[in-house]
Amino acid sequence: MSRILAYLIKLLVVGTLYYLLVRFGLGLPAHPGAPAIPTAISPPAGFALAAVLLGGYGVLPALFAAIYMAGPAWPDLMQTGTIVAANACTALAGGWLINEWAGGRNGLAAPGGVARFVLMAIIAAALGASIGAIGKLHPALTVASGHAPDLWTHADPSALLRVDWFDWQKVAAVWLPWWFGDVAALLMLTPAVVLWGTDPPRSFDLPALAESMLIFAATVAAAVIALVHVKELPGSAPLAVLIVLPLTWAALRRGPRDTATASLILLLAAGWGTLLVPWARGVREDPFVLLLMIGVATPSLVLAADAAERRRAQRDLCGARRELGQAREQFAQAQKMEAIGQLTGGVAHDFNNLLTVILGNLGMAQRELRSLTDVPAEKLRRVVNNAVLGAERATTITKHLLALSRKEPLDPKPIDINGVISGLTDFLRRSLGETITLDIIGAGDLWLAEADAVQLETAILNLAVNARHAMAGGGKLTIATENAVLDEKQREKYPDVAAGSYVKITVSDTGTGMSRDVLKRVFEPFFTTKKAGQGTGLGLSQVHGFVKQSRGHIEIDSEPGKGTTFTIYLPALTGTLHQPPGPERDFVVAAAPPTILVVEDDHDVRAYVAEILRELHCRVLEAHDAESALAMIDRNHVSVDLLLTDLVLPEMNGRALAETVKLRRPGTKVLFMTGYARETITDQWPVDGEGEMMQKPLTTDALVHKVRATLSQAG
Repeated sequence: MSRILAYLIKLLVVGTLYYLLVRFGLGLPAHPGAPAIPTAISPPAGFALAAVLLGGYGVLPALFAAIYMAGPAWPDLMQTGTIVAANACTALAGGWLINEWAGGRNGLAAPGGVARFVLMAIIAAALGASIGAIGKLHPALTVASGHAPDLWTHADPSALLRVDWFDWQKVAAVWLPWWFGDVAALLMLTPAVVLWGTDPPRSFDLPALAESMLIFAATVAAAVIALVHVKELPGSAPLAVLIVLPLTWAALRRGPRDTATASLILLLAAGWGTLLVPWARGVREDPFVLLLMIGVATPSLVLAADAAERRRAQRDLCGARRELGQAREQFAQAQKMEAIGQLTGGVAHDFNNLLTVILGNLGMAQRELRSLTDVPAEKLRRVVNNAVLGAERATTITKHLLALSRKEPLDPKPIDINGVISGLTDFLRRSLGETITLDIIGAGDLWLAEADAVQLETAILNLAVNARHAMAGGGKLTIATENAVLDEKQREKYPDVAAGSYVKITVSDTGTGMSRDVLKRVFEPFFTTKKAGQGTGLGLSQVHGFVKQSRGHIEIDSEPGKGTTFTIYLPALTGTLHQPPGPERDFVVAAAPPTILVVEDDHDVRAYVAEILRELHCRVLEAHDAESALAMIDRNHVSVDLLLTDLVLPEMNGRALAETVKLRRPGTKVLFMTGYARETITDQWPVDGEGEMMQKPLTTDALVHKVRATLSQAG
């Protein structure tokens, strides 16, 4: 019902406007050369085409009804039918041609569309004028030759044959004024109606409105001068060129809509003057005045479309330049991160090899010292334990460095976030200083979260350090935890996070806060508000990377002078956790112990690994590169149970070596080790799913566990 009601209202509005235009057109004096044509300008034809372009062909019944309601003004029913048929043909043909070849109602927004619109309008007007001329010529000619004045109502069809259709002067006297009147309306009225229908003002802009009013006033003034003084003052005809100025102004400044409106004002001035003003004889006596207005209005509309298109292109170009600038900045940041990744990858490889040797030998020293009980041994144990703590701290620093470049793989495990934060309390208090109060609020029955504990500690420390800088004069840092559930409705606020259960960590400070501009860039790598040398701009970037890698979400709430709150959501584990597996079974000591081939280009690392494996009663073969390893297998004809190889080797890498060994010794198990970041390894030296991988530095416990697990695998 609502659609039917809307359709009926549309028909009523269109029909009413069309009826008023028909009555207005009937009041205009006819051109002297065409007594059968009711007007030199045909507003109804222009409105009919605009109605079809805006409302579709469904508005035609309203047009038919309106023109028949105006029927009593016509001499007979035939003349009414002629006007109906001509206007209907113009609207139908024009609508179809413009929709098919001129871009439809949106075609006026481009110069090419305006040009095609003009051509299609001329063709449509010609078709409508042809139908109108056929309907008008026969009664006029038969009256002049003495036949019945209304042959259309008689049954003598031969009357049509007596018409001299080859008298081109009489045909042209009817057809040309009709066609010219329709063209004038289609080119000066239709564009204005269509553009106001498709591009209405979307907001109130007082300066723009004032400029438009000035343009329209100037158009009225130019029209009055052109219509009044062109004929009244001798030699003043060139004043008609004044109508060019307001239209050009509108075209360059206000766009197609105001330009078409100014053209319509010219047409209305012409019609009004012809109807009411005795001295406005320009349109009535000299059709070239109307032709002048058409000749000015059409190029102005093309100019307006071109100027609007250029403005759109300039806006798009400015937007593209901004996006390009942002892309360049992001690319530069990505290059920085890539450079850091390559640097840290190389440093990590060598550094982790050194740490493997250090931690491995310290571990062996610890095991040897366990059997000693004298005082010097106790002192040595303390020294060795301190050295182990220092080496482990160096390992953590390496992981943090890799995390800053986002090359360190996460090791998510079920963790108690309250316990992690509690373990950091003392370190946080020392880091914050005496002027900042630390308040930790841990929720009871907090769910376990799935995250990397080391990276979570680093993230909380980074947030605490940033808060300390924001509270140089003292303040309060609050760290709170609670359970949170994001359903589909709440997820609308966080579109990048899956619905489900999360552990929420809130870190709030009472510092200086951040402005909107800073908030937009706070997670960008290398962005910092600190002075040179006081910050790298990587802390919050690392926090953001950790949270996103953990399938979580982070947000900031901050205002200058009101402090800052970071809220982190990490996936929660609300179900029953699997118990960790029991201790791995030891090797079964058999007559033939397992044979392990160790391939490592670093001598110290290779010696340490071999020593650990020999303590496990394994048969160990050592090689410094792939070629030596293969030669050892071929020469000794040994059966290798496990290939333990560094992934990055000179000449042939560990993956290629493993493939070759498995071809020569099927059933050999493979265990890789590397000091590079896992992401770098998988990008440059892909590893298939058959081999396990250990990350250096290798501790004794980790090495023993991995070797046992690999050898214990079936098949």
